[in-house]
Amino acid sequence: MCEFCTEHGEGKKWYLQMKNYAEELLHEELSASQKDTVGAAKRYEWTNRFWENFVMPAITGAPSVTPDKLFAATTVEGRLVEHFGQVLPIEDVERVIDMVDSIMRMPCGCRFLAIGKTDKRYCFGLGVDKWAILGKFPDAASSLEVLDKEQAKKIMHQYDKEG
Repeated sequence: MCEFCTEHGEGKKWYLQMKNYAEELLHEELSASQKDTVGAAKRYEWTNRFWENFVMPAITGAPSVTPDKLFAATTVEGRLVEHFGQVLPIEDVERVIDMVDSIMRMPCGCRFLAIGKTDKRYCFGLGVDKWAILGKFPDAASSLEVLDKEQAKKIMHQYDKEG
């Protein structure tokens, strides 16, 4: 079992625990070590910076920072605080999709900063605009693809086949 499931999932998969998507977590004060790592007091501050420096450059094609300056953390542990991805079994992907109300697909910041391409939309925002983050980035609207649950599942199955 991964460290996130152990810490946040009460022995179950953390991403299938609805409490881990609570709005309160966005406004929760970060620990001292997390603050040092990400340079923000709350997740909301970090999320805004993430959109400004990572997502928006992929959408607009204009990097605001170089990849080596994007993340403050230099250790694996620090990067887990700043930005991490997790591979889910396809069955669990469907369960997560069933839990959310809104699904958006957008160009991938990792792909753009690593190889300069925005031709694939591998990033998904699940219920991301509840906190009006996108309202701060009006240029993003044209690059966001709103999907229903069935469309999202179909795309995820295509990605699963691609590997």
